[in-house]
Amino acid sequence: MSSCDDELGCGPTDTCYRAVVTAYSQMKMLGQKEQICFNSAVAVYRHHHPEIPGDRAPYVIADWLD
Repeated sequence: MSSCDDELGCGPTDTCYRAVVTAYSQMKMLGQKEQICFNSAVAVYRHHHPEIPGDRAPYVIADWLD
């Protein structure tokens, strides 16, 4: 289960949010392709939130990275 209070209410101070954004930004900084970075960020999110349906995760990450 996640450490967030609310199903999708993770924010900048939550571990999962920071892990997702860090994974994405570090990979981008290293020159990885956008889709690879995004997929990695989704994988990190799903690791922290296995209770969220897999088809919902990309929408959450897209919102966080917007």
